[in-house]
Amino acid sequence: MAFDTPILFLVFNRPETTARVFEKIRELKPQRLFFAADGPRKGKDGEKEKCQAVRDLVLKNIDWQCETSVLLRDHNLGCGKAVSGAITWFFENVEEGIILEDDTLPDLTFFNFCKVLLDKYRNEKSIWQIGGICHFPPSTQYSYYFSAYSHIWGWATWKRAWNLYDYHLANINYEKLSESLDQYFNEREKKYWLDLFRSYAPLEQKPTWDYQWAYCMWYHQGLSILPTVNMISNIGFGETATNTKDHSVAYANKKTYQIRDIIHNPIIKQDENADKRTSKYIFGIYSPLYIIYLKFKRRFSILLRKNNKYGVYR
Repeated sequence: MAFDTPILFLVFNRPETTARVFEKIRELKPQRLFFAADGPRKGKDGEKEKCQAVRDLVLKNIDWQCETSVLLRDHNLGCGKAVSGAITWFFENVEEGIILEDDTLPDLTFFNFCKVLLDKYRNEKSIWQIGGICHFPPSTQYSYYFSAYSHIWGWATWKRAWNLYDYHLANINYEKLSESLDQYFNEREKKYWLDLFRSYAPLEQKPTWDYQWAYCMWYHQGLSILPTVNMISNIGFGETATNTKDHSVAYANKKTYQIRDIIHNPIIKQDENADKRTSKYIFGIYSPLYIIYLKFKRRFSILLRKNNKYGVYR
């Protein structure tokens, strides 16, 4: 049976990783494919040619029956506006769908995992997204758990959730955010996220888009779904990446696993133990470096913290 859940494929200038991810899409043969490509940056020698090579690699190799929609940027918008703008374009045309970037290599069963759960939780407004990353498998008999963290290395969501997204965070409400964070985190974790948003929200040129997505989910007291095995490998770590340059970190190029028979989790409740490990080992909230940051935070910018190996990653 043809795969009928729409897919958005986001690319830029990396033919090698794009080819590997596209081969998974090509193997799946979806009925609807949305393809969005950011444009080359000014003053970057050879980047225009790399961007064109990526576009040709995909568009010239859609060799199955497929309704294709294309968004090609002439100029570079960056990973903040380019990605969020493409997702907005996607949900102007579909009610729900799967989103892959050019470095998020999925196990083939990830697509059906998203399809089934998009259908099951379509009208459950407390669920905001379905992810494919599992950093710390919880002890459970089910195929997925509920998390406060919105991992976006291969994910799916609905128009009803994305319509609440605000890239600019123009009307950020710290009092409401503080109340919402109490639902998910202890005081130390809550302080970390409030501090981050107080530093990030005022930036005129926001370097990414996913903090805004996390804010919107938390503001509306939502949860994400994450699999109990890892289904996505981020193959983009290295010098050519925008944010994930350190290829030695533990969550680079992780092995992927299959989920074929989905065992549903009957209780919508945050797995606090799994999220605690994410807070500690992925976001570094309990690391010595973060303690130093708290002591001298007025001297540090949000970008400094974002670029260290303990900081928030994309």
